[in-house]
Amino acid sequence: MQIPNLFLKSAKKCGYDVKLMQTSGISHLYIESNKILSLQGNPGLIIKTKRLSQGVAIKILVKKNVKIKKPVFLCFGILNPKGKQIILPEIILEKNSELKILAHCTFPQATKVIHKMKAKIELKKASKLFYTETHYHGENFGAEVVPNFKILLRQNTYLENKFILKQGSIGKLKINLEAILEKNSFAEIDSQIIGKGREDDVSIFDKLLLEGENSHSLIKLKGAAINGGKILFKGETRASKLAKNSRGHIDCQEIIIGKNSFAQSIPIISVENPEARITHEASIGKVNQKQLETLMARGLSEKQAISFIVRGVVK
Repeated sequence: MQIPNLFLKSAKKCGYDVKLMQTSGISHLYIESNKILSLQGNPGLIIKTKRLSQGVAIKILVKKNVKIKKPVFLCFGILNPKGKQIILPEIILEKNSELKILAHCTFPQATKVIHKMKAKIELKKASKLFYTETHYHGENFGAEVVPNFKILLRQNTYLENKFILKQGSIGKLKINLEAILEKNSFAEIDSQIIGKGREDDVSIFDKLLLEGENSHSLIKLKGAAINGGKILFKGETRASKLAKNSRGHIDCQEIIIGKNSFAQSIPIISVENPEARITHEASIGKVNQKQLETLMARGLSEKQAISFIVRGVVK
């Protein structure tokens, strides 16, 4: 298996085990622009692809009662400074199945790159999905990334979804995620973002619809806007008339540092069933001065101390 060196360097920056990514027998799909670099499924996991003019359509299916024990690696990227990529994934977990996905998107030399994704995810009864997506957009603020997720959680399902972008620049990032939760389902949506410059512009909208009895949800949005970066977090949770005993919580935390930086949190909650409960908390503030002084007294520069504090919050 030959993986471009820039892919591996980027994955390492994002904390992934690059040796494991290259291990024979590990299920994976690696795509550069619209080229399939490498694909490996297994008997319980079906991965199909179809090349498009500027990207790839993907179908991932985990068969009934199959639990994939090792993580599946997905890697999408554009290695040239300019280009456009469209990824159309459909992920289906059949009844009583389980899957862990480690997804990685990289645009290490981006000066004018557009990446769009429209994902459909369905978890059928009693299935579990653990999905982590980590990005690296290079250092030139030249990426425009627009992921959209439509997710359906059937009865007794479990979803953990993480989006992480803390290395390098961001450029423009706009995420829209909407999930419907049926009876006894659980979803945790976790976003961790650091915008480091005036060309970083982030907008994230997570919307969870509790449509079944005893459904539970958690939205966590944590970010830092530094040196002119802009971050808008919007989290919405709604409990319908059918959502008896459902519970939901939204937690938005942001740090703002430097001139012209901007941070905004908008939690939205609504309840139609009197036995449901949705809560929220949101905070935006500067770096704690006492923590900063303590770290600098221990030998860190101001820049190092601020970075340490930010990374402690955005995790």
